[in-house]
Amino acid sequence: MDEKIETLSEDSEQYLRSQAQIKYPQVLASKFPRVVNRIVQLKDDRNKLNDYFHSLITDLRGNRKGFPFEVLMEIEDLRASMLGETTPLLHEDDRTKWVS
Repeated sequence: MDEKIETLSEDSEQYLRSQAQIKYPQVLASKFPRVVNRIVQLKDDRNKLNDYFHSLITDLRGNRKGFPFEVLMEIEDLRASMLGETTPLLHEDDRTKWVS
């Protein structure tokens, strides 16, 4: 199956670099640009953005590989900056954490 390769959009790049409160997610943007593009697309809908962040760190489908720790920390930093939340997302079960 051919996987669509996506690059970081110019809009995503500009948005992240223009927000003083956001630390630029260098590793996330280079390894998972699709994720960054989606986060920026959802930035104006707090509920959908929160749900997306939750889906990124929780394995709801089972047997997912997960993100490298550095990427997970950048996702968490983005979540805190964009949603104004400093409390890490809670996991119902350690087996559902999506980190490798």
